[in-house]
Amino acid sequence: MEKVAIKLLNKQVLPDGRKDEINFQGHGYYNKRNGKHYLIYKEKNEGLKDVKTILRIDKTSHRILLKRSEPNEMKQVFDVDKNYNFQYNLNEYKLRFLIDTKNIEIRSNKGNTLIVIEYILSHKGQVFTTNKLNIEYNFIKEEQQ
Repeated sequence: MEKVAIKLLNKQVLPDGRKDEINFQGHGYYNKRNGKHYLIYKEKNEGLKDVKTILRIDKTSHRILLKRSEPNEMKQVFDVDKNYNFQYNLNEYKLRFLIDTKNIEIRSNKGNTLIVIEYILSHKGQVFTTNKLNIEYNFIKEEQQ
């Protein structure tokens, strides 16, 4: 595994036009196995405390899995060819959503990778948020550690 710096920015727009941003910056690890790319890190964010997160990126099929461990366990699949349901667990609340992925873009250049995922979350048949998630990771060289 190689050490990476990770930045996430999720811009959300609610149906009434209000906007929200969720940011995360930290370090994690990169691994490539069976043609898929993995980012593994502990996410610290509002409502999340040291939650192990795994991103599995399949550049061939443009399919991305985002999986968080307990206590905020969830599994989201982003795929432009198919919509996926998922359950979001936040303490005693359990919400079911549908993910409609509109676009996935993956760009790599000299150890820097940017992934942009545009998707709509729906809850009970109604749009909950429209999202643009940017995931950026850079390999950390030994002298930077």
